[in-house]
Amino acid sequence: MYPRNEKRAWRRCIVIFWALAQCVGCGHRAAPEAAALNPSPTPTVMAPFTWAEVVQSYSRVRDYTCLYEKQERAISNGETQTIRFAFRKPFDVRCDWLDDRGRVDQTAVYRAGANDGRVLVRRTGLGALLGTLRLDPHDPLALSDSRHAINEAGIGYIIERIDRELSQHRVELHYKGASQNDGEATDEVELVASGPPLSDLGGARRALVRLDRSLRLPVEVELYDDADTLIERHRFRHLRVNVGLDDAVFALP
Repeated sequence: MYPRNEKRAWRRCIVIFWALAQCVGCGHRAAPEAAALNPSPTPTVMAPFTWAEVVQSYSRVRDYTCLYEKQERAISNGETQTIRFAFRKPFDVRCDWLDDRGRVDQTAVYRAGANDGRVLVRRTGLGALLGTLRLDPHDPLALSDSRHAINEAGIGYIIERIDRELSQHRVELHYKGASQNDGEATDEVELVASGPPLSDLGGARRALVRLDRSLRLPVEVELYDDADTLIERHRFRHLRVNVGLDDAVFALP
């Protein structure tokens, strides 16, 4: 038997140890809850390039050819147009629209500083009876197949407009990761308007751009509106750069 005061001391020690054990246990149970309330942030995937590098890549391009496929919601309800496309700096463009059988249906040629600033247009079949038309690039007839004038066509125009939106802080660029386009390695970026829709990009709220990894040039661009509905899609397939295009390519004899 312990003296009474010693028993009280032991009881106090037991109470203290029990309280400490409860506190320690509570601490261990609370940790997962705290972790659930404050999850670790998802690491940001950094783009393996900057847009300035894309601009620099295009600065090394003298000319290029591709099979250009475009869809515009405002033109024929987004029906795909297939165009054999040739471009030479500073701004010579040739577009050969192809029909379902791959035959040329219409040709348009534009050369900056030539032909009095007109686009030369010639159709095949019965349309050939009209001969070669000389149209202002913004003439409604010249815009019947596109909501963009021919002097706004091509990869360089897209690069320039995105660069301007970025430099004026009207858009945020996010790297989405690696992707494939026609079996070729590409990198995908998303551009999201930080304010009003992007006037330089057809009034889009956001855009998806896929860039050829080796060329570091856009090969596909998709524009979406506020409802996240597709406005336009532009694909530059089988892109070949610096092929040595001559004046004959940009002439309609």
